[in-house]
Amino acid sequence: MGDKVKYYYLDKKIDYNAKYGQICDGLITQKQSKFFSYLFYIDNEKDALEKIDKIKKDNLQARHVVYIYSYLQNNVANIRFSDDGEPKGTGTKAIYELLEKESITNVCIVIVRYFGGILLGAGPLARAYLNSARICIDMCEKKEVYNYLDFSFECSYNEYNTIKNKLDEYIECEYVKIIKCEFKENVSMVIKVVDFKLDYIKKVVDEIKYGN
Repeated sequence: MGDKVKYYYLDKKIDYNAKYGQICDGLITQKQSKFFSYLFYIDNEKDALEKIDKIKKDNLQARHVVYIYSYLQNNVANIRFSDDGEPKGTGTKAIYELLEKESITNVCIVIVRYFGGILLGAGPLARAYLNSARICIDMCEKKEVYNYLDFSFECSYNEYNTIKNKLDEYIECEYVKIIKCEFKENVSMVIKVVDFKLDYIKKVVDEIKYGN
């Protein structure tokens, strides 16, 4: 059986008022045609379609609204796209190939074209769309998509402080995510742990709670 395929998502801290909730966006001009690009993180197809629909409604005068999105399901990347009437091979073809080559998923890229009155030709048009996507992709950091498993436990307040200190380095590298923490008589925690670290994290928690 072959190794599990590694997939990556794109991440960028949103440091501006993003109208559509995009991670990043860009603009290039080619012979007076303007190409506005938007890149989103998505979890599923519904997320992508909602983003696309909003942009389409806001750009009814645009000549084309081209999009491509990929979402992971059962460790398989599902890619959907539309060239919205652009000549075959000029809209998303090169972007599709880039996402496949880089194993990028959980992403939606929407490119809005306002025609400037000058035909670009197939080659320049394809490069314009690819470069529009690249502007956004290059702003982002690639991070591996992990498979997380749930782990729940209860501990005392003193144990919680020790456990939290031990977990901090794994939280920082996204191997562990704290989902819920309830402080009552004891502390109840629900965390998500990347699958290849689950046994180790369980051992760490048990050693703190019960000793060697």
